[in-house]
Amino acid sequence: MKSLLIKIGVGVSVTLNLFVFTVSMYGLLTQDKRIEENRKWLKETIEEEVYKQIKFVMPKESGDVMR
Repeated sequence: MKSLLIKIGVGVSVTLNLFVFTVSMYGLLTQDKRIEENRKWLKETIEEEVYKQIKFVMPKESGDVMR
């Protein structure tokens, strides 16, 4: 009985280690893709906000030129 519990414990430990290793490797392999997606989103957001600010600051009409 004691031997069976040790074998079950070792099996659970090995399975848990494999799971953690697999998840960490997946994260490392997909890190570059996620970084590029985040950069693209941030660039688009900044460009959109800059255009909004330019439209907000610019006057609706220009006045007469005074000499």
